[in-house]
Amino acid sequence: GSFEGLDAKSGIIWNHPYVSPRLIITPSHVKHIQFGNNQNPGRAKKHSSKITLVNGDGLSGDLIGLKDGKLTLNTWYSGEIQIEQSAIKSLIPGFTALKTFYEGPNNVRDWVFYDASSGKLIKELEPDSNASELEAKTRQINTAQGTWRFNEGALEAKYSQARVGRKFKEMPGRARFDFDVEWSGYMNLYVNFLTDRMDSYSTGNSYCLRLNTSYAYLYRYTRRNGVGGGRNMGSNVRINLNQLGNRARVSIRVDRGKGIIALYINEKFLKKWEDAQKNEFPKDAHGLLFTSMSSNSVTINNISVSEWNGSLPNEKNITLDNGKEDFILFVNEDSVSGNLLSIQEGSITFKTSFAELPIPLKNISQINLARPNEKLNAPKGSVRAVLKGNTGSLTGLISGWRNGKIT
Repeated sequence: GSFEGLDAKSGIIWNHPYVSPRLIITPSHVKHIQFGNNQNPGRAKKHSSKITLVNGDGLSGDLIGLKDGKLTLNTWYSGEIQIEQSAIKSLIPGFTALKTFYEGPNNVRDWVFYDASSGKLIKELEPDSNASELEAKTRQINTAQGTWRFNEGALEAKYSQARVGRKFKEMPGRARFDFDVEWSGYMNLYVNFLTDRMDSYSTGNSYCLRLNTSYAYLYRYTRRNGVGGGRNMGSNVRINLNQLGNRARVSIRVDRGKGIIALYINEKFLKKWEDAQKNEFPKDAHGLLFTSMSSNSVTINNISVSEWNGSLPNEKNITLDNGKEDFILFVNEDSVSGNLLSIQEGSITFKTSFAELPIPLKNISQINLARPNEKLNAPKGSVRAVLKGNTGSLTGLISGWRNGKIT
């Protein structure tokens, strides 16, 4: 049915096509409401900064400043909002000179789709293809039985061995591949990166992250003189993705010069693999390929390919971040502890034991705020709202929900 609104006193207002009058449901009896894939409004945008709160909630926005213990964000979904500094666990400013090569998908033009039910490959369109050709390709993949489908900026699959990928004209020596993934039940997803094949995960040259809801493995595939082979890159890492609510932000980071591949889930470092052979890939191995290895539903969106600064967590950073003081991790992996005083005009004022420092935000990778002495508990009757595309979440009390707006 369709959600119509929520009244704090009477309950949830719900329309069903075969039930009259409208249903009024007591909120305490509702576990979860999943909203349909409504089209994003025209003002929707991707924000640069990410805020994590002490209760695990997170928000994205454009950072305006911090003054008198309050952080101000400008968001497309709620305008300017203020957050108490004491409620913030960490801040990723997002001010960086690193280049982004791709963000999407916005359409299917440059994507290659493999229909596992027919063995047919639906190739990318020519650069000068017109709108009718793009519409025809979208219709073709969305009516095929065994391939990924495109729906409002997301790629969706419900067929084992369905593949979708694309190549990029250039690829830096240190790169990161980021995407949001959402699944139902059990997920089993293969992600080939730095690949030269769009029709197979195992017969070309590439790295392949095998990711399921319990483990992550890394393989490297090579093909020389018509002979191919694959090898496990080392030990796996045990994870429990279903604890994350069936959605996660995955980040694969690669330093080809050093042969290092790192995996992050929801910005948390999980595993580093090292490729001891460091053999060069072919010059055209600039592709990214997703293969669904399960018939369960899986959705991928918010894909980005960008430069990576090459920094990884180390013992030094873990030791210095004691939680008693504010902590800055710089893009070059240096760090400093002290007291965050303010943020304005692209710079922060940070007080240390030896000086009060002005620091440009572009030099900062992450700021961890001192942990509060008292535990902050959500009020009784609170709900947790997850924003579309896994771009954030908020916990609080709903006082009203009318005409498409929530308070």
